[in-house]
Amino acid sequence: MPVFLMVGLYMLFGRFLVDRAARCRTHYYLTTQRAVIEGGLLRTNGRSVNLAAAPEIRFRGRRRGRGTVQFGLTGMFGIMPPSWPGASQFLAPAFHAIEDAERIYNLALKTQREAQAQRG
Repeated sequence: MPVFLMVGLYMLFGRFLVDRAARCRTHYYLTTQRAVIEGGLLRTNGRSVNLAAAPEIRFRGRRRGRGTVQFGLTGMFGIMPPSWPGASQFLAPAFHAIEDAERIYNLALKTQREAQAQRG
């Protein structure tokens, strides 16, 4: 099968299947100091953000209470889908397509303020 055909099929269908499989294996945690993301398709990877040091926390809502909470700055927020291979290197850590996202966003902001106050 020609390479360009395989790439085309991935862009049309495969990326959605890869994204779904990766999401099933991804877990998000919000602690009193950090936002933690653990998951991965083939092997488990972890990312952690110190909330007190995060320059920005962003929220983007979707339908039915779902949305994305992003921790940090990136010029590609909303442009490069997280399901694209290697995208995590360019995107700020985020809780992607989570339920009750606005509540989590507000909780993250509150936690950030408290962590910054403790820090001095």
